[in-house]
Parts: sequence; C-alpha cells; structure tokens
Amino acid sequence: MLKTFQISILSAFSVLVMSCGTEPKETKILSEEEQKGQELLDKTIVAHGGLERWNSFEGLSYNLLNSGKSLYQITQLKDRRTYTKAADFELGFDGKTAWVLPDAENVPGKSAAFYYNLDFYFVAIPFVLKDEGVNAFYEGLTKINEKEYETLKITFGSEVGFTPEDVYYLYIDPATSMLEILVYSVSFFDKESASLNSAKVYSEWQEVEGIKMPGKMQNFKWLDGEIGEDTNHDRVFSDYKFLKEIQDKQLFEVPEGAVTEAI
Repeated sequence: MLKTFQISILSAFSVLVMSCGTEPKETKILSEEEQKGQELLDKTIVAHGGLERWNSFEGLSYNLLNSGKSLYQITQLKDRRTYTKAADFELGFDGKTAWVLPDAENVPGKSAAFYYNLDFYFVAIPFVLKDEGVNAFYEGLTKINEKEYETLKITFGSEVGFTPEDVYYLYIDPATSMLEILVYSVSFFDKESASLNSAKVYSEWQEVEGIKMPGKMQNFKWLDGEIGEDTNHDRVFSDYKFLKEIQDKQLFEVPEGAVTEAI
C-alpha cells in the first residue's frame, strides 16, 4: 500500500517561474483526461468537506472494528506519523521507520510497513489524493450493478512509496459527488501478479467538523467490472475526532524493544 505523500497541485499549463535567483521550474502539462480527472477529484473533495477544512487540522483519531478486531488509530495529517493500539499489538510510524510491539505476527499482512497507514489511507480518500505524485484521470461513466458512476482512475509516480504500481478506481455518485466504490490492486507483496480484484463499498457517512467520514467499508470481490461476493472483511469506524493539536506526539516514537521496518 502507500506511504506518506506531500500536498501539491498540478498545473494545466507549462510555465517558467523566476524569483530571487532560483532556477526556472517547468510544471507538468496535463492531458485532457488529467484535466478532467483533477476537476472531478476537486469536485469530490468539496462534496466531502473541502481540502481547506481538512488541512486546518493537525490530526485525526478514531476507533475501528476491523474483522472483529478493535483498534484505536491516530494520524498526524501533515507528515502521516501514525500510532495504532490493538489488544495484541501496538504499531506506529515516526516519519522514517515503521515499528511494532511485540512483533508483527498479529498485524494484518504481518508487516508494520504494509499496515501502518493502510486503514488511514482508505478512510482519508479522497483528500490524500491531492498528495504529490498522485495522478488522476477521468474515465467517463461506468455502470456497476445497474447504477452509473463517474469514474476516476488514480496512478502514482515512480518515486511514491513502496508500491507505485498500485492502481485505484473511484466510482463517484454523479448526483452527490460522493465516493461510493473503490476498486484497487495491492502490489506490496507481489508486484508481478497484482490485479484489480478487490472492491470497497463506502456507506453510513458521518459529518464530523464539517467533513464527511465513512462509518462503514465493506469488502467485495471484483471481477470483470462487477461487484462479486462479500469477502466478510468489514471495517466499522466510530468516535472520529479531528484534532487542532496532537497533545502526545511521543506516541509516534519508536519505543524500546520494538521491531522496526525501514520505510
């Protein structure tokens, strides 16, 4: 899955910027599909509460019930340091290193580097798709289970995270501009055989501090453009809190005795 991203907005025109002895900088020229993709992404972010509102907070915390396992997670929104507390493990990311106590045996994927921001990234879409290195392409209208959706394809630059090969498809309700279905590949463990075979359906939206947050994500198999059987891997979120300031930043630091994985 993905690692930390920084925020940037891509321009539709190639320009040279000159200032105070700095070198000229050329920005990327967007294709028509990318321009429309950015427009749809921006529209979706506004429907979810707006990027300015999201960026006004330092942190986000919530409780999560993940396939019967209860967890508490807190994330620093700017640099994506994280901390997760479960009954049988603690896990974090200090900005450079993922760590886990006592070991990764009980962590999903059995890897701190894989899991440290996995749930946060799913819950923070579409906002995190404005990070540097994220490419958005408009793919037109798609019919899924007899309903039409606006389609947004997301890819990642070669320098982004462990798995820039990942691909996401966002299916957005044209009437509300809200995200409803996310289809994705996971290449963390096997880049060669990764394929689009998983879908998340977002529901039970909650408004927290003016931002729409999902109360539930259901996982389904994805095959030939259709939602398949339920994989019985649901995520249920509660007690969302947007934080103007994170009081205890020591939570993110690597504790004595932790097993570490470099990012």
